Amino acid sequence: MSGGEVSAEETRAAWIAAVEELWPDATVEPVGPGQSDGARRELAFLPDARHPRLLVPAGLPRATATALRRYSHDLGVKQRASRGLTAAAVRTGLPERTLRDRLRVTGGGPSIEDRLAELLGRPVVVSVGLGSARANRKPILHVLSPRGEPVAFVKVGDTGTARGLLDGEAAALTYLNAQLDRARLHVPELLHHGTWRNLDLLVLEPLPTSALGWRPRGQAPVAEMRALFEVGGVERTPLRGSAFWDGMAASPSDVVDEAQRATFGEVVEGIGKAHGDLPLDFGAWHGDWTPWNMAWHRGVLRLWDWERFARGVPDGFDLLHYRLQEAMRTASGPPYAAWPDGAAATLEPLGLTGAAADATVRLYLLELCRRYLLAAQEPIGGPLRADTERLLALLHTDLGRIS
Repeated sequence: MSGGEVSAEETRAAWIAAVEELWPDATVEPVGPGQSDGARRELAFLPDARHPRLLVPAGLPRATATALRRYSHDLGVKQRASRGLTAAAVRTGLPERTLRDRLRVTGGGPSIEDRLAELLGRPVVVSVGLGSARANRKPILHVLSPRGEPVAFVKVGDTGTARGLLDGEAAALTYLNAQLDRARLHVPELLHHGTWRNLDLLVLEPLPTSALGWRPRGQAPVAEMRALFEVGGVERTPLRGSAFWDGMAASPSDVVDEAQRATFGEVVEGIGKAHGDLPLDFGAWHGDWTPWNMAWHRGVLRLWDWERFARGVPDGFDLLHYRLQEAMRTASGPPYAAWPDGAAATLEPLGLTGAAADATVRLYLLELCRRYLLAAQEPIGGPLRADTERLLALLHTDLGRIS
């Protein structure tokens, strides 16, 4: 098994460990249906334990159906329609027997459901998502009433990296909800940010985004991206005189690996020499704006996952991220194996052309490389390391075109 792969046993162990954190001092063990034996809670894997995407509360068909409708925002139209039909069937309780892989939770003290019930003022159950093994992995909880009504979403910070991201998102949401016109671009309201039993909890309002919600991918929401970019004001300055570049120029020292630090330093220096005198507009960006992090509801764009929000970045980063990350999901080769030659043209709707567009593409990829380098050196950053090496090599090779 290569360094980036994770075995089925490791995957199951990670999910069990997450549930053990959320149900402290309880016994958590894999079981099949019909073996609950008075269990305090039984959670069923979707779709199964070998390829887990979600744990849903067994025995509560309405809650399971709601979680099923909402658990995957990055599906195609046919898949989302199928997911919606399956969720409708689950509400009857009949298909639940097909969810054969489960975790039984027995005993223990007050659980995450107990704590959230206190915070939200009503009885709740949770579905649990974990995501793939990577540096920013964290439990994500969909909080529901026992009858399946959406109550909240919760991000759980159980590592230093995750806690830092939650702190950043809490600050971002506090700022944005005071600055943005929510009738045009809706971001979640922050309901609670605090610590429970050594876990950081970020509790957010549930956004109205179902599996059948409208998620147009052909047209990027350029007007909404512009509104976000301008929040807090726009500054025009040469790249070398910006706070963005000050931070980038200092970032190679944060890279632990000596060879990567040297190569990244060369790339930063080379891009600075090539574009340092170029005037650019600097404003805000979401940091991970993709089609699967947004949905339209009643004519308003709902946008979530604000962990990477930042101000003082070059115009066009969100649009590039949206287009390139979506393109990589359908590309035949590995990510960052070749320079995205058409990327500069995607910036034309923002009025960025020529040297400004070319520079913006390089700066976006440089920012992404910085992010990857720091994340890949975390203890569970292994799955990201191959992408990191390719992106770093791509930027280093590109220096020959701009020197």
